[in-house]
Amino acid sequence: MDLTFDRGDQQNPRGHALLYFRVDTEPDLVYATYVVTLPVKSDLTKYVPPFLASHLGSLPLSDLSAFAMPPVPEAVGSYSELERLSQLRGDDLVYGGNMFSFDLPRMMETATEAVQAYSSLCSDALTMTGTPVEGAAAALADELGQIQESAPPSAEGPAPEPAEEPDDSYNVNEVLFSFMSESDKLAELSRLLGRLRFAVDGSDQATADEVGQEITVLARHLPEDFRIGDLLHVARDNSQKSSELAKLYIDRCFRLSAGDAGAAKELENQILLLRAQD
Repeated sequence: MDLTFDRGDQQNPRGHALLYFRVDTEPDLVYATYVVTLPVKSDLTKYVPPFLASHLGSLPLSDLSAFAMPPVPEAVGSYSELERLSQLRGDDLVYGGNMFSFDLPRMMETATEAVQAYSSLCSDALTMTGTPVEGAAAALADELGQIQESAPPSAEGPAPEPAEEPDDSYNVNEVLFSFMSESDKLAELSRLLGRLRFAVDGSDQATADEVGQEITVLARHLPEDFRIGDLLHVARDNSQKSSELAKLYIDRCFRLSAGDAGAAKELENQILLLRAQD
């Protein structure tokens, strides 16, 4: 499959891209998904129970190096919105061609082919530049050179220290969370809380801070009345009271998501009573 890079360099892809398709009969829409190539290959067979593996089709569980989320491209408002997002986030913007929006299996197949093509370009770029570390260094040097060429001449005096590079992993999470359903977000929240509690119990502050940041990003994609901030606050404390509060908060989130306002109100009352205890 031939890919067209509207933004980014086909010879040196970034490893994460907004991939979009067009439909001839729907000229006002574009269908998009988000592609991520992993710097470390994953063996998912270690995490997927055997009885579930057969339901995952041809997904390369033992050698997963790239994926698209969602697996079937979703309709988005306009091309200009994708262009804006790619510029803000520093993603490649890649056109995968035309497709038929009514044929979901074919849409998934086309997206998979595009992911494989993009992953191959990433692999080829690393091969051309030597080792992955050398490739990353070359890409960084190229970006720095472009910045220096475009920067205006500075007045005499010491150059300011470069700003710390932002962590792109949270930007990737922003996109992934935006594609998730609310139930999937709550499932991810439960998983992250488990990691956070494990880190807190083990006095692993670095991991606790990292997971806390992920939960903060996820909270931006959930309703405010879920009170994820309050949940995160009590989850950082390993006392028995905080543990019980965390369970009540997460249960309340699931009740609100299910539309069970009565049960959510009862849980809110339990939270208030428990908080009032010394």
